[in-house]
Amino acid sequence: MSKFIIHRSALLILAGLLLFSGCNSKTANGPADLVLRNGFIYTVDSLSTKVEAVAIKGSEFIYVGSNSGVEDYIGKDTKVIDLENKLVLPGFIDSHCHTVSAYKQFYELNLYGLTSVKAIQEQIKKFRSANPDLKYLKGRGWSNTNFPKTGPDKKILDEIVRDIPVALSSEDGHSKWVNSKTLELAGITRSTKSPAGGVIEHDPITGEPTGTLRENAADLVADIFSDYSVTQLIMGLEAYQKMALAFGITTAHDAYLDSWSNEITAYDSLERSNQLSMRIRASLYVDPEKGLEQIEPLIKERARNKGELFQTPAAKIFVDGVVEGSTAYLKEPYKHLPNSRGEFLWDMDKLNAMCAELNKNGFQIHVHSIGDAATAKTLDAFAYSMDKNGKHDFRNMITHLQLVSPEDIIRFHDLGVVALPQPYWFTKDQYYYIIQVPYLGQKRADEEYPMGSFFKAGVVSASSSDYPVTVPCNPLIAIQTGITRLLPGVTDSTEILFPQERVTLEEMIRSFTINGAYANFQENVTGSIEKGKSADLIVLDKNLFDIPVDQINAARVLRTIFMGKEVFLFSSESN
Repeated sequence: MSKFIIHRSALLILAGLLLFSGCNSKTANGPADLVLRNGFIYTVDSLSTKVEAVAIKGSEFIYVGSNSGVEDYIGKDTKVIDLENKLVLPGFIDSHCHTVSAYKQFYELNLYGLTSVKAIQEQIKKFRSANPDLKYLKGRGWSNTNFPKTGPDKKILDEIVRDIPVALSSEDGHSKWVNSKTLELAGITRSTKSPAGGVIEHDPITGEPTGTLRENAADLVADIFSDYSVTQLIMGLEAYQKMALAFGITTAHDAYLDSWSNEITAYDSLERSNQLSMRIRASLYVDPEKGLEQIEPLIKERARNKGELFQTPAAKIFVDGVVEGSTAYLKEPYKHLPNSRGEFLWDMDKLNAMCAELNKNGFQIHVHSIGDAATAKTLDAFAYSMDKNGKHDFRNMITHLQLVSPEDIIRFHDLGVVALPQPYWFTKDQYYYIIQVPYLGQKRADEEYPMGSFFKAGVVSASSSDYPVTVPCNPLIAIQTGITRLLPGVTDSTEILFPQERVTLEEMIRSFTINGAYANFQENVTGSIEKGKSADLIVLDKNLFDIPVDQINAARVLRTIFMGKEVFLFSSESN
């Protein structure tokens, strides 16, 4: 009896050794559903491994390695794709965007790229002619660079639309341009005071409101315009998803959702009907005018959104505005407003308490911060939370980071804070010349948007677009710009913005893949091409490692695979 037990134990041990040695991969995993081979596959794993082939079964990678090794995974029903040495990367991750705003880009009045009053007026006329039954007109996309410091004037809109209210968001989303009808319905006159955290722009000669409402002042006209319906939001999200997948984006973080809103219902409806073909994480808005009592509803909302693809694990806080509105909070005064440093939107004691309580309840905190003073205060609040809660893996995030003091970059690392920059903006563009230099002065304008320093300090830096502020939100444009810090097509080295902050191709790819996964607590799920992870990948028509850096933005995604399924395939119609 004892001999039999010993022999059986030995056989079990031997069988286990054979299993873990991978003696027959097909026996252990079965044939793959999909094999991609003969490629240049940049895995973005911890060793930046490059391989030739992958095998996918169901939604996961079951093999990552050589062409010869992948043969074991090919069965009679396995689909095999010959990559012909094309570059494969993990699916891109956009770690700060506003996907739910897509309805505004695709279905409302679109002013992006229009630089003259005449062109804007013609676009409005064309849109209204195509939609004659409008009860109000909404749109987006005008640029602060095309108008004076007090913003675009209501008279421009009044010339063509006087009978219905009009509200047009700036391309950065922080200002609204309205006509006289809207001001009348809202009761806004020359004597109306700007609300806390907002600015009603006035004509410096007449004192009349110009029609430009910045930050919280835009809320004064909000009730005039209906909320978007769930159907409208779904239409927008479907259009966004189609566009994002064509850009290779398989995970996105929607950076601002209201709890118990149509926005969340739209996401939930798409997931329940199996219409989501990408992963969405989102942040729930925290109101600075309210106290800790809002945390319990946030907890309940988070608990409702536990789908595989759509979840709301983070809380969104705005601490300042934007430079173009002179509302970003700075350590030193604005050059054009020597008595102003902008405005911090929170009482510091309230912000400390809010951050500590959010972290205590398991929320990751996602902060909008443009100015250097705003970022310093945000880091103070995160330090307060750590002091109260102990050192935990909160992965609090700060986005935009237009101006950051060098000493505060070190604090990001020490506090475990994730940086979420938008590399698309790292150029001397119209905003630089028309707004940033006059508003900030040459030195500060020339030290905007650090990124290389974050990498050098060991800070996790996850790139993002802030879509629809950035259109198009193609990560390949951002990857090139993060490396060159030049506008595409510009070669003059004097036009490089903050040249010492340039980063490498490898760092830019990591920022859009594994770092984005880390920022969203998804590094064990996606962000790199490794066995057991979600099979999220893209195939490019050009190898970014072999072409000149100024050609990266012209590369094209040929194929996007998400969770093992092909969700985008390039064709002439998709170009």
